[in-house]
Amino acid sequence: MIWLSSQKLEKYSVLSASKYGISPFLIGSTIIAFGTSAPEMLTSLFAVLDGKSIMVVGNVIGSNIANIALVFGLTLAVLFFKKEDFVAQTEIKTNLILLILSTIVIWAVMYVELFHFYSSIFLLSCLLVVLIIWYKTNTGFETDLEENKENFLILKLICSLGFLVLSAWLITRGALNILDSFGVGEMFVGFTVLAFGTSLPEIAASLALALKGRYEAVAGTLIGSNIFNGLFVLAIPGLFGPSYKFVYAEWITILVVLLFVTMTFCIYIFSRIKKPKKASLMISFLLFASYLLSLYLVY
Repeated sequence: MIWLSSQKLEKYSVLSASKYGISPFLIGSTIIAFGTSAPEMLTSLFAVLDGKSIMVVGNVIGSNIANIALVFGLTLAVLFFKKEDFVAQTEIKTNLILLILSTIVIWAVMYVELFHFYSSIFLLSCLLVVLIIWYKTNTGFETDLEENKENFLILKLICSLGFLVLSAWLITRGALNILDSFGVGEMFVGFTVLAFGTSLPEIAASLALALKGRYEAVAGTLIGSNIFNGLFVLAIPGLFGPSYKFVYAEWITILVVLLFVTMTFCIYIFSRIKKPKKASLMISFLLFASYLLSLYLVY
């Protein structure tokens, strides 16, 4: 349900925006990126309402690591076996820098005090700055605008959102049941069950794009999704004033892995700007290994 409803939400969002005259750039950099992060947002909201705020952190960090280590790693593997070159355009530089800066901001906020109202306002303010930069530089994420032949677009959009809310609630309830039944920690459940479940839309979409050779669209979507996850989803607990005391020391090793995969992703794409080369299987293996390491550390 997460997988299908996310795809429909993105499709009908794009078609609705196109129909009502919203520019392709704004569709790509806001609606698509926001749409791919919708499962994380909703599952995090339900987790907070159940008093499991630490699962939100596991969900965000786990999703961001999975997006790069699994999704981009899978993309490179597909391109390698298809014997296709990987090349990036100059315009992506700004977005790579924003991704690195947002990762540093996440680390800084977690170090100072994560579950605080002012921390949440700061994260949301950073997201607003990112949106303004995207608008000013006009370097959004590419998307295909289908010919608009759909009827009842708004109704379909609302229905897809409704199914996404329901599926997010179900996966959150399932994660809480696992937490209660097996006695594992909130961090582990958030990092695995929630993070992988909510990353299914990115995995499905990216695999389809990679098979079509549209790897730059994959990179753009992952950048937008990770920025929204870190600056929006991570702000949710502080807005509700949870009682849980966040312990920074428990997350240092996982943050190191997140920074490592983010820097590997950014450096690799930087090195391919205007320089087409065969997709690297070694980088793919390195990213997969990083994800397995993160699971071990969380466990």
